[in-house]
Amino acid sequence: MGIVETEDRYSGVFDVVKCPVCGSDKWTHLVYQGVFCRNCNTKCTLREPAGDQGFITEFDGTYTWSVDDGEKIPETEEYAPVASGKWLGTENIGYHRHWFSARADHVHDDCEWEPAWNREPKNENEDEHSYPTTER
Repeated sequence: MGIVETEDRYSGVFDVVKCPVCGSDKWTHLVYQGVFCRNCNTKCTLREPAGDQGFITEFDGTYTWSVDDGEKIPETEEYAPVASGKWLGTENIGYHRHWFSARADHVHDDCEWEPAWNREPKNENEDEHSYPTTER
């Protein structure tokens, strides 16, 4: 047993939400602390939208670790490094991303940050992926 008690929650939601910093879909819920990306430690908070079926996410980059594949959420003087998104739907019918933006987008027109799912792949050929291989 680990030092910190962990618990899997929101299984339907966290099956579709990916981290905007690194693109990981692995999350850890630390009881009384929040939900964090297992790869880069970006914090994710959920809340219900007014009148819609679905959820709103808020990603807090204050806790983000440096990762090779990631690009941190931009920080401004007015706001911490925060990005938000809205997913519509239910667990039974599925969720789809309705919108997503970083707070820096609202403050600076020249914000060029993109969430992980919109970034260009680092490989020249999109169909080509580099994975560690083991010899047999």
